[in-house]
Amino acid sequence: MTLTVVVMEPCCEKSEPDYDPGPCPVWHRFPSSWPPRCLHAKKRVLTITEHQTRESADREYVKTLGWDSLPGYLYEDVMPPEGQRFRIMGVGGNSINGHFHTLASAMVFPTAQFAMEYAEKKRFVLYNIVGDQDQRVRLSSYSVPIGTELFEGEPA
Repeated sequence: MTLTVVVMEPCCEKSEPDYDPGPCPVWHRFPSSWPPRCLHAKKRVLTITEHQTRESADREYVKTLGWDSLPGYLYEDVMPPEGQRFRIMGVGGNSINGHFHTLASAMVFPTAQFAMEYAEKKRFVLYNIVGDQDQRVRLSSYSVPIGTELFEGEPA
C-alpha cells in the first residue's frame, strides 16, 4: 500500500503559518527598520511525498489539518507522473467588474475527479479542472466545453 501526501510547504520560516514578524509601526523612514517579512513571490512550495505506512503518512498529513493549516491532502495510491496530473483553475472577480479566469493552482491532483472533490470541499463555486502541463479543461463546474483552452485573465 502506498500513500501519497501533497502539501504546499512554506517557502521559508518567515512564511510559516504561525510566524509573527512583530509590531509594525505606522511609519518607517528606513527599510532597515521594517519588521522581517517574507519577500518571495511564491509563498508556498509543492511537496509530494510517498509513504509505505499510515503512521509516516499521518505525520506529514497533519500539517494540512486544523486552524491555520497548510493546503494539502492525502491520496491512497501513487501520484501519476508529470503530464498526467491535474490542477484547479478558479474564477475570480465580481458582478460589477466581471468574472475572469485566475491562475491555475500550483497544487497538483492525481485525477480530475479528485481535484473536483477537493475544490468542492474547499467551497470553490466556479472552477475548471485543467492539466498540469496545459490549461485545457478536463472538468468544469459551469459548462465550459471539455478541451477548451483557458488563459489567465480572460473573461469567464
